[in-house]
Amino acid sequence: MEGQVAQVDQIRMNKFQEGLQQQRKLVEQLRLEAAIQRVRVSECIEDIMKYCESHSEDDALIKGFSRPNDNPFKEKGGCTIL
Repeated sequence: MEGQVAQVDQIRMNKFQEGLQQQRKLVEQLRLEAAIQRVRVSECIEDIMKYCESHSEDDALIKGFSRPNDNPFKEKGGCTIL
């Protein structure tokens, strides 16, 4: 009987240790995220717009594809009726 009680206590201790380890990982992750330097959305939008404008010539979704077969989004097959 004492062996079973000791085994149950060991299982509880293991679960407690696992939960504690998970909480430590979570706290560490939250600390890392809190340390990230934030940038205002208005500044980010300006940067994104400049990037899009400067790379629009290379963007196939804006410019289109020179040949229809170059389109990776084109459906591969047609509709068949059996």
